[in-house]
Amino acid sequence: MPIGGSISEIAGDARAVVRSDERLILLFLLLLSVVALAVSLHYTTLILDGLPDVIPSEPPRP
Repeated sequence: MPIGGSISEIAGDARAVVRSDERLILLFLLLLSVVALAVSLHYTTLILDGLPDVIPSEPPRP
């Protein structure tokens, strides 16, 4: 069995490795964006819950 291969086989193997690395990076970025969205929504709801009501439910007493 020859140790080396044709250049197209070697180049094809290198492209496959790059593609799998790109998939892992894209998956990591997707998960990171989902986490960032969840955190931003959580803090947004905390801030909005802390704000006073625009129209109070009871009329003000004199």
